[in-house]
Amino acid sequence: MCRFFAASAFALLSTLTFVLPAQALSCLPPTPEDSFARYHAAPELYQIWSGRWIKVNPTTEVTGYVDPMTGTPPYPVIYLFQGWMVGPRGMQGPIRRMTVKVEPQCAGPWCASYPENGEAMVGFFERKPSGQRVFSPGACGGASFARTYQNIQRLASCFRSGACI
Repeated sequence: MCRFFAASAFALLSTLTFVLPAQALSCLPPTPEDSFARYHAAPELYQIWSGRWIKVNPTTEVTGYVDPMTGTPPYPVIYLFQGWMVGPRGMQGPIRRMTVKVEPQCAGPWCASYPENGEAMVGFFERKPSGQRVFSPGACGGASFARTYQNIQRLASCFRSGACI
């Protein structure tokens, strides 16, 4: 009985030893509410926009933590974004076309990719004091979501309630 218990305990500890590090490197699927809470708590000013990307500059393929040609993470690229701001009533205001600096982020061996031309999304844009807008897709997601009525309404309800949990 004692030998069985010791073998079972060893098997459990061995499993946890190999499983926990793998889980630490994985990304949990973000929700619009999780992202709203994270960006709302950030010291920088973020706005939520819904629209489409217009690619005006070339981008490299993001295949890993660093660019194999230069040995550096993905570089910032200027895009145009056309869409509406998202607020308490959903999409609001006039449609706008703006210049956005896209800065893909890396985490461990994974890097986010650049937006595709024409890709529709709703996402979080940092507004710098200079007025420049920056979009930083993370390797684990959460900076943008599919542009669906449900996602826009979920984010609008975060504005109305003052917090999303």
